[in-house]
Amino acid sequence: MKRYEKAGIWGEAVLISTGFMVFSFFIHYPGPVKLLAFVALIFSALRIANKCINLSDCKLLIGFKVRGRYMWLFTGAGLVAGIILAFVYRDYLETSLLPVKPGFFLIPAALIGSTEEMVFRGFLQGYTSKVSGWGSVLFGSLAHTGYKCCLFMSPATPDSTDVIILAVWTFIAGMLFGTLRHLSGSIIPPVAGHAVFDILVYGEYSQAPWWVW
Repeated sequence: MKRYEKAGIWGEAVLISTGFMVFSFFIHYPGPVKLLAFVALIFSALRIANKCINLSDCKLLIGFKVRGRYMWLFTGAGLVAGIILAFVYRDYLETSLLPVKPGFFLIPAALIGSTEEMVFRGFLQGYTSKVSGWGSVLFGSLAHTGYKCCLFMSPATPDSTDVIILAVWTFIAGMLFGTLRHLSGSIIPPVAGHAVFDILVYGEYSQAPWWVW
């Protein structure tokens, strides 16, 4: 692959990532400012759609395959990683290690985590892996961390989360899930891990938390 082609892939990935970060930063603003968030989201979505010409291309790019050597092992590793990360986070919050009882938000929580993996570990990591395998793991982790930080550091949000701690843990989890994606060649292990993490952390919520727009 020529140098300008590699630069084009990185540039496109940065543009798409920036769109998601602009979306997360402005989505909780009131009135007309919120429109900027949706414009940024549509911008990134259209650029992703332009890369997925048909279903086969999309599945190949995202890494959606259910069979493969040691797939069960990688998926199990993703589930274990998600459970451990959830336990660590719940301990940090000084709450019980397991949810007391399932709440309304259990299923949406799993779907949100899965969607994030499809975007960051799926498309962005899969797209940039054309240039660099491990570089794509790093890029996907940084992009996801930027998205999360923009969401929680926006002045329009009611939360006072420690953004530095959020960034560190999001990046560590991203590198872990990204490595599973890279080694397995599939999005299933990180999706499984992120889904079980969100179920254990948010599954007892009776309603969606503020960050769900």
